[in-house]
Amino acid sequence: MKVLHYINFAIIIIFLIAICIVEEVLVSSSLRETQKDCLLIEATVERLDSVKNMEVAIMVDNLEYDWNENESSMCYLVNHKSVQEIGQEIAKLKLYIASDDVDNFKVSIEVIKFYCHSYLHFMGANIHNVL
Repeated sequence: MKVLHYINFAIIIIFLIAICIVEEVLVSSSLRETQKDCLLIEATVERLDSVKNMEVAIMVDNLEYDWNENESSMCYLVNHKSVQEIGQEIAKLKLYIASDDVDNFKVSIEVIKFYCHSYLHFMGANIHNVL
């Protein structure tokens, strides 16, 4: 009978480890994808020296769409309040495009990259989300 308890315990531990690995991969890939998109937007703005054009607007729309998709997936794995700042900064980007505010646009891009970089360091396996 004790063998069955040990087998059940081992299955539970393996299941928790698998969930933690999936969480780490999903969160890390989402944040890296957002960082990559920000770098592309930043390079485009540097090249065009303006944010009020269709190319930048489409890139920001794609960033927002990708982030919303990733954020909805990550909400099951991490605390939503931990990642909502990125969504808020993306919303600010659209306002800066409308007013052609290049300086604040660049600051928001840097803030998004900073949040992604910071979150990559501390968002890992979270036992609270597993339970």
